[in-house]
Amino acid sequence: MEITLYLKLEGYDDGDFDVSNNYYKSDEEFFDAMDRENKKYSNVAYDAVSSLGNISKKRTANFGRLSNSSKTANEANYKSGALLFDENGSDETVDNLITSCVSQDVVVNIVKFNRDSMDEEFEEDYNFWVDEHNKINSYKDAIGEDKAWENEPTRTFYGEFLNNAGETKFVRFENCKIIDKGEDDEYAILSEKITLVDKI
Repeated sequence: MEITLYLKLEGYDDGDFDVSNNYYKSDEEFFDAMDRENKKYSNVAYDAVSSLGNISKKRTANFGRLSNSSKTANEANYKSGALLFDENGSDETVDNLITSCVSQDVVVNIVKFNRDSMDEEFEEDYNFWVDEHNKINSYKDAIGEDKAWENEPTRTFYGEFLNNAGETKFVRFENCKIIDKGEDDEYAILSEKITLVDKI
């Protein structure tokens, strides 16, 4: 079964670290810029603290709503194409996937990630997840299987696929752990549960 997998990364800004090495021509220019910023915003903290006692319930409620909306605005989805198989290596079917959603049981799937279709951010996180899995399992003999499993890194993926009627549907694969590696980018992955969702 063909599926598109998504990772939600909250608060991610791919421009956060995009600063040229020669952004400032000299140390003096850098310190001048810092001084200007400091003067520009020096009263902000004072004003915020001094008005804390005067904030009305309405303004507090609005602050909460603004905080939530900014979090949503900074949330980004990154994707990768993949092939989804059942735990026996047979092509996963829409019916089996929906049954897994209804049962809410632990599910094992074999996922073959398509690295050529991966967003760069998805690939970075995917590589990190696999590296962490390999590291924790390299200590399995020393710490024991139970401890290794307890510390196994998890990811929650969202999946987009076409149902039997050709409609686009979405699922959430919750708290996924790698349990085995196949060839190339193929992994047996355990999902704590799979849930149908309205959107990604």
